[in-house]
Amino acid sequence: MTFEQLRPAINSSTLALYRIFSIFSLYAVLAGVLAYAVGAAFYAVSTSWVAPVILSQADKESLELTGKLLQTQGTVENLGLDIARLQKQIAEAQEHLAALRRLEPELDAAIYREQIHKKLTGPALVSLTEQKHSDNVKTEALVHNSAETEALVDKELSAGLITKADEIQLRTQFAKQNGDLTDSKISALLLKDTIIEKMTPTTNFLEILSKRAELDSEVATLQITISTSQKQIETEHEQIARLEDAIETVRNTPYFLAANGKVDVALVPYENQAAAIEGAAIYDCYLSFVVCRQVGTVKRLFTGEQHGVNPVFRTDLRGFLIQLNLTEPESAKSKALFLGRKPLFL
Repeated sequence: MTFEQLRPAINSSTLALYRIFSIFSLYAVLAGVLAYAVGAAFYAVSTSWVAPVILSQADKESLELTGKLLQTQGTVENLGLDIARLQKQIAEAQEHLAALRRLEPELDAAIYREQIHKKLTGPALVSLTEQKHSDNVKTEALVHNSAETEALVDKELSAGLITKADEIQLRTQFAKQNGDLTDSKISALLLKDTIIEKMTPTTNFLEILSKRAELDSEVATLQITISTSQKQIETEHEQIARLEDAIETVRNTPYFLAANGKVDVALVPYENQAAAIEGAAIYDCYLSFVVCRQVGTVKRLFTGEQHGVNPVFRTDLRGFLIQLNLTEPESAKSKALFLGRKPLFL
């Protein structure tokens, strides 16, 4: 049999095979479209599916969170050291202030005694100065008459009325009177200086007043230092409290857990949040949602909105994260997991 004789049979067989292949291809495409449509419809109406995510230390969010956490903890430690320094500074300032407070009444008493003494002795010294001046005038008048007295002594000595010893004694007495007059004048001048000291503010008294002003200034400075340090401590305590609250918030995020090791989580769409309950069963299914088995439970719910990609429609997805406690770690790599019960009860 020649090829020309076999050609009609070959063409007929080829055409039959082509028709069969076309029919199978068409049914395969229709089956695929139907499967996609069924899957899309299922995920569109299902309220229990979640998208699993594996977080690790190498993730960008985990690395950034670790860096910020370390920086925040360093800030808290620095604030604690600064508070300890300020507390020590306050203790030293309070001790110094107490010492100055003990000195204040003694200094005030000394100033008061000095002022009272001046008030009492000043007028008395003025009166004494006037009396001293009157006495000096009288003494000076007597001394001025000493020349006549000496001439009388010479005359009496020549007449033999007095002895030489009497003459010497009289002349010594005259010299002593002159010396006493000089001493009295010097005392009068010194008394005037004393009066000036008692009646007017002297440099010594002004120095005491200056010390009192310095004491007041130092007391005020210490009080300002103590008050400022106490306010700064309060401010830093408030800042530490805010930072510790922030750290506590960070500790309650999945990325903090991931910073300490791999953690399995899942993104729950807001539409399916009713199924996210702690302790709820987790199911993983073959063929997306057929033939399911339990692979763990929901361990923890996290607050805060997260964004992802819908594993079916590849659209933006908004929701929150939950931590998974999986008995089958490989299930974390599935496209979707189901919470609460098996989908379709299969």
